[in-house]
Amino acid sequence: MLNYFRPVCVAIGILCICIGSAQESQTLTKAVADQLYSPRGRSDWMKYTVPPNWTYLNPPFPIYANPLGEFMADIHPEAMKPANYASFPRYFVDPIAGADSNAGTSRDAPFRSITRALSIPGNKWVLCRPTLYDFTTGWRGAMPTGDVLVEPWDDSGPVISSGQFINLSWTQIAPGTYQTRCSTFPDNVIDETTVDQWGNGRRYQKLTSATGVMSTPGSYYVDGKNITVHPLGNRAPDAKLTVYSAQANGRYMALGHLFVRNFEFRGGSKPFASITSQPGQRVMFADCTFRYSLEGQDGFSMEGPGLTVTYRCKATGNFNDGFDYIYDRQFMEIDNIGSGNGVSTTELDNGTTCHHRCHGILVNGLYADNKGRNVHNVYDSKVLMIGSQLGFSRGADVANADLVAGAGANDNTEIWAIQLKFLGGSSYARGTNGTARIWSRRHQADAPDIAALTGSIRPI
Repeated sequence: MLNYFRPVCVAIGILCICIGSAQESQTLTKAVADQLYSPRGRSDWMKYTVPPNWTYLNPPFPIYANPLGEFMADIHPEAMKPANYASFPRYFVDPIAGADSNAGTSRDAPFRSITRALSIPGNKWVLCRPTLYDFTTGWRGAMPTGDVLVEPWDDSGPVISSGQFINLSWTQIAPGTYQTRCSTFPDNVIDETTVDQWGNGRRYQKLTSATGVMSTPGSYYVDGKNITVHPLGNRAPDAKLTVYSAQANGRYMALGHLFVRNFEFRGGSKPFASITSQPGQRVMFADCTFRYSLEGQDGFSMEGPGLTVTYRCKATGNFNDGFDYIYDRQFMEIDNIGSGNGVSTTELDNGTTCHHRCHGILVNGLYADNKGRNVHNVYDSKVLMIGSQLGFSRGADVANADLVAGAGANDNTEIWAIQLKFLGGSSYARGTNGTARIWSRRHQADAPDIAALTGSIRPI
């Protein structure tokens, strides 16, 4: 439960909204969280110039600021697509009326699974019916080659690539306890009878025996392909109770340009992951969501050299970090939400994070209600963070901080933090470890910095 005790005036992108009350504690609801991104017109925009000591990643599109201290990235999804994409072969996917034996080259004869379309070699433009794709019809770990676009075939809704099993046959083995056998290895149970302020259902507790599940509502046990579940309310398993595969969901390992628009990746070991060992990979997402990663995994994971751009994307409800970048990745997050992540007891799960020499720019992000630090960058990474909001860390002690640079001695991570809004609800606003440093300018802070480390927080 997220509580705040004073009015919070939020300036982000092209909006400004005040929430809260000076007299009473209120709950940060999903409706209020959504309002943080409700647009409101502003004027007097001027091109923003990055600080002179920021030399690590040039924005591929201009960033603007106005006299109210708000920022806006001049980014357009069409400009993020590969060159000459209109000439790519087009393939259509429909999990309801399609068949993987079809030609897949028209809406009248579509493939049934996204995997079938992605497995075709070379450049391609994959157009999917906006609906739910289960474990057998979704992305399912396919690793496409060439330059690839994947998006809905119309604007009636998102494409949901889900690692969930459907049409499971349940057998009651004890009062309130049910068992089924899946087609492959299951691991992760989400109950959406109620959702949190970020739209996430309740994640069931994984136990080590079926006997323990029998006495514990809201738990499950996995034995190979068998899964035992005790639904909340002692009800029989229904459509609100979803079981997810432990196998991969979205993946991309090629050197090329991947563009994905209006997709939601649910479940799988990681909802989406990309790995490369050579520079040149370009991964770009617009209006996408990543949720329900497996135990010990992140929602959106990018590893190795390459450039990742995410625009108006959400990583929420994941077991560990929301957005995660590692080993020389360059990245930009524009108008993203990395909130409501973290289940483990380590209190190190972040809304967004990067490791090992990554360079990133974050504009107008909302990073709140994560188990550990809301933003934590480590191991010689360099990040420019502009006009973003942070608050309500669910960690404890020093982990209960909004923004942290570094992890231990000899870590030369640096963060350039420009005009951030600290929403409160956390013990600390900013902190550094080892030789890490935060360059800082013009913030609104509702929490103190970590006192012993403020010497490494320098004005720009």
